Amino acid sequence: MKMPTTVKAITAAITLAISSTTLADTSDEALIDQTGNLNSAAAMQFGDRNFTDIDQDGDLNAAMLLQSGEENVALIDQNGDGNGLISSQEGVTNLMEATQNGNDNMIATAQSGESNYQLIETDGDGNYAGGIQSGTENTSYIDQDGNLNSAQADQEGFFNDMNLTQEGDGNSAHTMQSGEINYMELNQIGNDNYSLAIQHGVENLALVDQLGDGNTSAVSQFGDHHIADINQTGDGNTAVVIQGGFGANPTSL
Repeated sequence: MKMPTTVKAITAAITLAISSTTLADTSDEALIDQTGNLNSAAAMQFGDRNFTDIDQDGDLNAAMLLQSGEENVALIDQNGDGNGLISSQEGVTNLMEATQNGNDNMIATAQSGESNYQLIETDGDGNYAGGIQSGTENTSYIDQDGNLNSAQADQEGFFNDMNLTQEGDGNSAHTMQSGEINYMELNQIGNDNYSLAIQHGVENLALVDQLGDGNTSAVSQFGDHHIADINQTGDGNTAVVIQGGFGANPTSL
């Protein structure tokens, strides 16, 4: 049985980390449950009252988690073969939940700040999901159902909210929020759709729905109180919305 390249790299990193790390004497708690063959998991905790629960069921899965700070929680569940996860939490009371069902999926996340929440649910094969959160009380949700989908959801600032849904194969979404109280919802139902969305400012709203195959959309909001609503039904459609002064042009990213 051949080990996927990504999982092999995570496994090597786990081996190196274990051999070079001295664990601090704190009240952290780590639970690891593995069923299957050639799985690997590492939970490195430096702080106080951090908690992680890693469950792996299958073969050749790998998970690596680093927690520092206080009262961070990570709940990781991998079912299938060849799945990989790498995650870090810094700060206070951050929560990350990740579930992968299938084969050869990959999740990469990082949290810093206070009371941020990430939820990632993947069902299928060959999917990627990731996100970076920094700031306070940001919320991110990624739901993937299909194969070879890719989703990246990044947030910085305060009280931002993001929801990404992908159903089908070969869809790609990249989203970014910075500022305060921004809301974004992106739904891709079909195959080979692409969407890019950027929010920078205060109380911006972006809604994107792609239903079909091969659609492309881009949203750029710079400033405050913008609203963008894109609905694409069918195949091969293109839509671009640029709101604000001298922000980045999404068509060039």
